[in-house]
Amino acid sequence: MTGRRAHVVTGAATALLLAGLAACGSSTSIASSGGKVEGKLRVVTNWTGSEGDAFAAVIKGFEAKYPSVKVQVEPLPFDQGQALLTQQFAQGSPPDVAVALPGLVRSFSQQGLLMNLDSTWDKWVADGEYAPSLRDIAQGSDGHTDAVLFKGNVNALIWYDPKQLAKLKLSVPKTWPEFTAVLDKAKAAGVAPFAVGGKDQWPLTQWTDSVILRVAGATAFNDLARGKIGWDDPRIVKSFKVFGDLIGSYFPDDALSSSFSDATCARVAGKYLFENQGAFINLVDPQECGKKLQPGKDLSFFLMPPYGNTPAPQFVSGDLFVGAKDSKNPAAARALLEYLGSAPAQSIWAKLGGFVAPNAKVPASAYPDVNDRNAAALWPKSASDQAGYDLDDWIGGEIQVKYRQALAQFVRDRDVTSFIATMKQVDTRSGH
Repeated sequence: MTGRRAHVVTGAATALLLAGLAACGSSTSIASSGGKVEGKLRVVTNWTGSEGDAFAAVIKGFEAKYPSVKVQVEPLPFDQGQALLTQQFAQGSPPDVAVALPGLVRSFSQQGLLMNLDSTWDKWVADGEYAPSLRDIAQGSDGHTDAVLFKGNVNALIWYDPKQLAKLKLSVPKTWPEFTAVLDKAKAAGVAPFAVGGKDQWPLTQWTDSVILRVAGATAFNDLARGKIGWDDPRIVKSFKVFGDLIGSYFPDDALSSSFSDATCARVAGKYLFENQGAFINLVDPQECGKKLQPGKDLSFFLMPPYGNTPAPQFVSGDLFVGAKDSKNPAAARALLEYLGSAPAQSIWAKLGGFVAPNAKVPASAYPDVNDRNAAALWPKSASDQAGYDLDDWIGGEIQVKYRQALAQFVRDRDVTSFIATMKQVDTRSGH
């Protein structure tokens, strides 16, 4: 889902948090690894604007805990961030800590460039702070856990205006047949079922991931992401047949010509009934559509219903942090990574909105409104919770680019055979 990072944090709220954090320092100066936590750290992120302000509040919390550390945050352009980060590591001048997508984590891990965070994750999982399925997302290619989950997102959320649904005398569907029945009734009433925004390409991956997880299940989804099975696996083929049916029956004519922002605001204006997107919509709508919306009253969501009789695995995404093995300040870098994965750190941003905390110990009371709380409640928290991480972000690289192009063509022609053949040529990791 790379390409979308829009959230709102008010300047006043951030300022209040920063002031509060500055007033509550700590004498703690020893990291769990035993080294003294002091000196300077360079941290690379892709957050600017309101998101940059929110992360600054989190860093202030770290500096309040470790007063002898000064953190320099270096935001890189989002569309260039991963390439520039790769360049810095290759030149032998990596940041101490940086945001990285799973594909890059595995690449750096394979080269032996990252800190081993196994002991930290052992404690987190044992303490119930993270589900084991989330640890899998943070694993590198070396068999070790080399990253920290900091900022989560829950997807496959069907956003809508409760007042519009009530006006159409429709109810929130619980099953797939109920889901398609509601879509049919909306069409009959002259309301387009879905806003899509496929001009930006990444919104189409919101659909495919949601459908694959429901039709094929978590095992097939994660095996596909890791190259253990090919795109011609019958479970994956069936998923795209189901997706093709949805496109043919319910996608609008402007599915590929309308941008994400235009489609979203058209849905807010009532042109479309639903939009399949992530939790960040809760703050995107008022920010980009110029309309004050009361969460729960003017804007709500339901989880896309399961396709069969079993609960659907959660479709998640999020931001990972890694530490450079050759950091000039390894004790402080490790301390920051442990802090970013902690409930206190994640609670800071959760209170500002537009954030799902991966740490299960962040209380529901940390979230500012009902939509954020309900989205956070869907985040995997126990060993029994199955999840799949954003497929194309997991794979990354040239395959990701070609996948998005193939999806756009699939929306045009709904030719499952042609799409699967294209992806078999593009993605040869499974060997078949």
